[in-house]
Amino acid sequence: MLTAAEAAAQLGVKLGTLYAYVSRGWLKSYRRRVGRQALYRRSDIEALRGMTMPERGRRARSLPDASSWVTIAQPPKAEASPSGVIVAESAVSSIIEGQLAYRGYPIEEVIEHATYEEICLLLWHGERPSPLEVERLRKAIATAQMPAAVAAALSGVGRQAPSLLRLAVMMPVLAAQPRSRDRQRADDAQEIVRMMPLALTSPGTSGTKRQLCGTAERLLYSFSGPEFRTWEKRALDRVLIACAEHELNASTFAARVVASTGADLYASVLAALCSLSGPIHGGACDRIENMFAALESGVRLDTILREFGEQNQLPPGFGHAIYPAGDPRARLLKKVAASIAQHKGRRWFDTACQIEERVWRRSELRPNLDFYLTVCTRMLGFPRGLPAAIFALGRAAGWIAHSLEQYSDNRLIRPRMRYKGSPLRHWVPT
Repeated sequence: MLTAAEAAAQLGVKLGTLYAYVSRGWLKSYRRRVGRQALYRRSDIEALRGMTMPERGRRARSLPDASSWVTIAQPPKAEASPSGVIVAESAVSSIIEGQLAYRGYPIEEVIEHATYEEICLLLWHGERPSPLEVERLRKAIATAQMPAAVAAALSGVGRQAPSLLRLAVMMPVLAAQPRSRDRQRADDAQEIVRMMPLALTSPGTSGTKRQLCGTAERLLYSFSGPEFRTWEKRALDRVLIACAEHELNASTFAARVVASTGADLYASVLAALCSLSGPIHGGACDRIENMFAALESGVRLDTILREFGEQNQLPPGFGHAIYPAGDPRARLLKKVAASIAQHKGRRWFDTACQIEERVWRRSELRPNLDFYLTVCTRMLGFPRGLPAAIFALGRAAGWIAHSLEQYSDNRLIRPRMRYKGSPLRHWVPT
């Protein structure tokens, strides 16, 4: 058996490429019974090496490098939609036959057993972190204090500014803070994750009496006070983990494009936040909240759904192009919502189940992540407008992971477009 480093050396590739071979099914990894290190069979490596390396006069059948971005990313002419075009390879996450996995770990297992801080470190570094690494990150989050320049910038936009805008305003100010020459990108990753919750909290809530405090605890402390319960922290942790990563959606692609230019992590996360601010990508949570508000005001559900149909719109929070059979993250968060309902009352949960049943009968659509993300966060007591920002806090883990992967073996991302304008013509004097 070989370690990951040994296997990569045998193949003459970087670790990211090795992990991509595993995620694509070209190579199988094994786990020690004791410990967490992934191992690889020497015979498998030698067989794969025979495919990838031209030896003894054989012509190699090349496998694509994990960082090789295609120059032209467009579907065949017979296809009507560009959805699903493969433009890159990554070892961060996989979606295979409707199953989502983070670095090879099924989403069902990480939501059940991991914390958000563990998932951050797993996504950033590729392997399950040690307890000491997790504790170090949690302590950094616990002791986070907002720099005066960031506080001034957020004060300038005001408390009424949308939560996503406040997160976006924070990034360039953080980037402008003085830093040592030997500062690593890993330090910037930690700084982003520990500072983002502060952009959403009220002044005076940056401190906490708890010695160890993760992102979920920090948010609950700020909005519910210091007496929040363990089950609330666990529920919010699960929400953040469900949001943490989802391959190459629009905001993640924006982050990788910016990272490919050599810009820093703050610029990459800012690009992702700007992409998320668009109503088609990140506006679903707000529309879901509007739907619940309309129901609470007395509007009938059938009336709301009929109006969506008349406008040729899907009900917000329903349908997903990658999951025709239903979003696995939504199924998991529905269980979280059911557990919250045991403590907080069933009004939100029962309404959500009613909406889900009615939409299925009318349109045969299942809920996606946004629907039960919104339900869970509102049931936990977070104010209106926060679900989208909580999604961004969770997804920051994935944005950073993809940016770090892009830096590790970079090539400028420069796609091409298919021209459909006027044919070639000449500008002649008149």
